[in-house]
Amino acid sequence: MPPDDKPRSKLGDTIFALFHVFALATLLVFAVIDLIQGNTTRFGVIAGGLILYYILVLHKPVLKEIERRRNLKSEPPSKKS
Repeated sequence: MPPDDKPRSKLGDTIFALFHVFALATLLVFAVIDLIQGNTTRFGVIAGGLILYYILVLHKPVLKEIERRRNLKSEPPSKKS
């Protein structure tokens, strides 16, 4: 990390993640409501946008997190004195 960069805030990361989870869940609810009401075109546009967002923005970090958790499970626990 370069010296002029600030360390990342865990609280900021958590707020960012929660905001995105709630926004994506809200859009998913709107898409399902539109599907129930028979507006399949709007459902398709919203669902397609959510899928595209996942592929372009979230897929790579999700795979990294899964790998990180697997590595944590496979490592022996460190002894603290």
